[in-house]
Amino acid sequence: MGSLLQTIEVNKQFGGLAAVTALNMDVQAGEIIGLIGPNGAGKTTSFNLITGVYTPTSGKILFDGEDITGMKPHAITHRGVARKFQNIRLFKEMSVLENVLVAQHMRMGTNLLEATLRLPSYMKREKHIHERARALLAEVDLSEHEQAKATSLPYGKQRRLEIARALATEPKLLFLDEPAAGMNPQESVELMEFILKIRDQ
Repeated sequence: MGSLLQTIEVNKQFGGLAAVTALNMDVQAGEIIGLIGPNGAGKTTSFNLITGVYTPTSGKILFDGEDITGMKPHAITHRGVARKFQNIRLFKEMSVLENVLVAQHMRMGTNLLEATLRLPSYMKREKHIHERARALLAEVDLSEHEQAKATSLPYGKQRRLEIARALATEPKLLFLDEPAAGMNPQESVELMEFILKIRDQ
């Protein structure tokens, strides 16, 4: 297995403030890595740099051998990088199922004509993404809530929904920013077991 992600001397400055200095990472395929540090150490900023929210002041970011430095977030997501944010960012007016469905449309591969006319090719893909969304909800034990509004779920279940939505983009690399925040000890253990299961699959 080769390097999936490399950051080479990545720096980010906001005016005179150095938020990230000389970030060097080498993440291999199949690894689970923890980024540890106190509040304000630059952990979330590092995620923002790798996922395209921020552009590095200097340095280089390679994903799967390709230079993604400064690419837009949607382009990086399309290449196989997904992220769960530190703060919950669900689509509030959508159901649990719809939150997962919307994440899959970038992989659907249909055009406007197919969708408008609801051609057989479109309907086949539509059926597939519904099946996959329900499978992901089953993985995070949210099947019984699929028609509920996303924000009606308890906090821990909203966290799990965010992970299911990130997985729906079919990532090669998944960033989880403080995934267990707000969870009780049992939920945290279950989350770690789920992360290992995701890796192994």
